[in-house]
Amino acid sequence: MRAAAKTRRLSWSLLLASLLLAGCTSQIPQNIKHAPPHDPSVEQVRHSAIEDQNWQVRWGGEILEVENLENQTRFIVLASPLTSSGEPKVTDNSEGRFIANVPVFLDPKVYATGRQLTVSGSVLRFEDRKVGEFSYRYPVVQADSYYLWPQVTTPAYGYPYPGWYDPWYYDPWFYRPWYPRRYPGYWW
Repeated sequence: MRAAAKTRRLSWSLLLASLLLAGCTSQIPQNIKHAPPHDPSVEQVRHSAIEDQNWQVRWGGEILEVENLENQTRFIVLASPLTSSGEPKVTDNSEGRFIANVPVFLDPKVYATGRQLTVSGSVLRFEDRKVGEFSYRYPVVQADSYYLWPQVTTPAYGYPYPGWYDPWYYDPWFYRPWYPRRYPGYWW
């Protein structure tokens, strides 16, 4: 009888452990999670005089433009610093702009402007384009892997929203006789 109880307890423990491990898995590609050994910034590559260097990079930021070509999708991205897992930080500091070529069709409604994207790949060449009237040198990255980060949504009302009431919340100051009541004449 005791052996059966131990076996049952062990099987439940293994089931719980496997469910916890399954919940911890991630869909983020390994190239996005881990930076290449020498990971130059967008500014370092942009201001480099060497055109033929084969840079392996992991860059990310906010999508500014999406262009679907015949064999690829081209993004213009406003680069920002990345966290250790490759997610772009929300900051006012920009590292510059770059162009990312992804060799598949990606829907511009899903990969819309304002979303956060991280790409990993190699720098192919440079393109000179205008930003307003300013001539800007864009590094062009041929993406081996890419990841569109989920949108962060905030509740419409915040928490607590107006009219929010928690019957289990106890405010010790509310019940002090010398403390003025929030709602005169009401006691609950």
